[in-house]
Amino acid sequence: MIGSEVDVASYATEGFLVVRSLLDANTIEALQQATDELEAMAATFVRDAAVGRVYFEVQSASGRKREPAIFPGALRKITSPSKASPAFHALRGSERIIEFATALGISSARCVVDQINPKLPVHGSGFPFHQDAAFLHGVALRDLEAFGGVNVVVALDPADEDNGGFTVLARTHTSGLVPGQYRYDASQTLEHRFDTTHRAVPALAPGDAIFFSPWLAHGSGPNRSERRRRIATLWFVGSGS
Repeated sequence: MIGSEVDVASYATEGFLVVRSLLDANTIEALQQATDELEAMAATFVRDAAVGRVYFEVQSASGRKREPAIFPGALRKITSPSKASPAFHALRGSERIIEFATALGISSARCVVDQINPKLPVHGSGFPFHQDAAFLHGVALRDLEAFGGVNVVVALDPADEDNGGFTVLARTHTSGLVPGQYRYDASQTLEHRFDTTHRAVPALAPGDAIFFSPWLAHGSGPNRSERRRRIATLWFVGSGS
């Protein structure tokens, strides 16, 4: 039972919840190995490309999309790793994650997006501040609006502000969607579009997680360190069943 690990009142106020040791060491090791294998698949890529149903987005020098990679195999995002990796397929249905989603009020949660966000040492660019709810559409958006949702990032490496750790703008989830956040590249942080009063960068160890509202503004800074920073990201929506 997750018990006191879920501070529902704090989540409602702040829009996010840090959970230590959400996943055990064996699970994290399997996800790290799976990430290494996926990155190896893209070792020669200099442009965004799909392999089967997995999409690889390269890390450009500017951080903008659709520009050449800073070097072959440099990655910024892997979308739908679950389509090729049993470890990430299992993560989508993790009972522990579903338990937390349920405790946070999301009934019959189902995963609609899974990603890996690598951030290369020195070269990894930041992600502009945005709200994930602005990027859903179709059935997923319908279910989010009708039944709510919760997103989660799981640290695969130690993450902190120095290596581009996940940054939340607490309490922004209650203000609705902010216009003008669709320019999704590193040329602008878009920080000026959101209330940054309650900015936080929780330090995470491998296996730690942050659950957050799909309406919460969040992003990350560049990786200025010599350390890798990889996180797994999953978006869940509820259902009426």
